[in-house]
Amino acid sequence: MENDREELIKRRAYAIWEQEGRPDGQDLRHWEQAAREMQRQGASNPHGRENLESEGTTNAVSTPKPPAPRGKPARNGARAH
Repeated sequence: MENDREELIKRRAYAIWEQEGRPDGQDLRHWEQAAREMQRQGASNPHGRENLESEGTTNAVSTPKPPAPRGKPARNGARAH
């Protein structure tokens, strides 16, 4: 059960990171924000079911995508792979 909660926090933290433009060095803040959201969700859900979609945070339960590789942009503006 704790692993499920951690996975949901991880996914929500990743969604927050993406929404903020993928800033470096903010992982702890994103994790703590996601954990607070989960805690509020748990307090409003006495049965303990974690369903973040009811609050409109559908990104929290989606499968996160890995970060895009960093490299020099190609001349046409696309990233080089």
